Amino acid sequence: MNGGEPRLRFSLPRWGGLGALARLGKGARASWPADLLVAAALFGLLSLIVHMATAGARAGAAPAISLSLRALPLYAVYSVARMAAAYALSLVFALAYGYAAASDRRAERVLIPILDVLQSVPILSFMPAVVLALTGLFPGSSLGAELASVLLVFTSQAWNLAFSFYNSLLTVPPELREVARMYRLGWWQRFRHLDLPYATVGLVWNSMMSWAGGWFFLMAAEMFTLGSRSFQVPGLGSYLATSAGHPRAEVAGLTMLVLVIVAIDQLLWRPLIAWADKFKVELLSNQTPPRSSVLMLLRRSQLVDWANRRFLTPWSEALDRLLAPQAEPAGRAHSGGWARRAAGVLAGVAV
Repeated sequence: MNGGEPRLRFSLPRWGGLGALARLGKGARASWPADLLVAAALFGLLSLIVHMATAGARAGAAPAISLSLRALPLYAVYSVARMAAAYALSLVFALAYGYAAASDRRAERVLIPILDVLQSVPILSFMPAVVLALTGLFPGSSLGAELASVLLVFTSQAWNLAFSFYNSLLTVPPELREVARMYRLGWWQRFRHLDLPYATVGLVWNSMMSWAGGWFFLMAAEMFTLGSRSFQVPGLGSYLATSAGHPRAEVAGLTMLVLVIVAIDQLLWRPLIAWADKFKVELLSNQTPPRSSVLMLLRRSQLVDWANRRFLTPWSEALDRLLAPQAEPAGRAHSGGWARRAAGVLAGVAV
C-alpha cells in the first residue's frame, strides 16, 4: 500500500444479477462469438431440461448403468444438472433461513441450534427417509429417485451457505445500517441494496465449498441401497460406483470428474469471483482485482444486454413494486427515487 492513511471503503453496488453484468459491459466492444456462446449455452440448457423431464417420467426406478465411454459425457451432464438443482434449492434455503435467524433474536435462539445439529448429521442419515418418501410418491418412475438424489446433495450444500449468509448479516457495518434506517428502507429494499450485496463475496466462496461437498457425496446420492432394494440414477457418481473392479472405466470416470471440476472452475467460479470483487469491504490497496476472460466475454454479449433490457429489468422492477413499501422518508414526500438514492449512498459510504 502506498503512502497516506488507508481508508476503509464500503463498496456495495446494487445487486442486479445479469442486469448488473450487462450494465458493467456497457460501452465495451460487442462480440459476436460471445453472443454465439451464450445462445449455445441457453440452447443446451433447454435441451437438457426437456431431456431430463421426459427421461424422469419413464418407468424404471433403477435403470442399468452403462460403463461405455460413450455414455460418460451424458452421465457427467446429468450429475452437473443435479448438482445445480440442489445448489439452487440450497441457495434459496440459505437466504430465507439466514435472514430469518439474523432478523429475529427469538427465532435465532431456535433456528441456529437446529442448523448446527443438521450440519452435524451425515448425509447417509437422511437417505432412508428421503428415498422411501419420494420413491413412494412416484411408484414405477425414476422421478422419485431423481428428486431423492437432488435432496441428498442438498443436505451436503445447504447448511454451509446458510451459516455464511447468517454470519454476513451479523457483521454488516453499523454505518450502512444507519443509512438504511435514515431512508426508511423496507425489508425487501434493505435485503436487495444492503444485505445481499454485503454477503455476496462470502456466498460465492462458500458456494465453492458447498459444491466440493456435493462432489464428495455424489456416489452416495446417485447410487444407494436400502435393504434388498436398489435405487440408482444415471450419472457420474453411479458410473464411478459401478466401475469398481474395471480399471479402464475407473480411469475414464475419474478423468471425466477432473475435467468437469476444472471446466466448472474456469466457466463459473472464476467469473463469479471476479464479478463479486466489486462488493468487497476492505482497506484500499494496490492489489490487482481478479480477472476472468469468460466474464469479459459475457460483458461484450449483446444477447445478455438484450435479455436484461427486455426481461430482467422489467421483472426486477415489477418485483420491487410488489414487495417494496410505497412510503417515503420524512421530508421527501415529493422528491421521488428515494430508494435509488439510498442505494447510491450505500454504494459510496466511506470513513
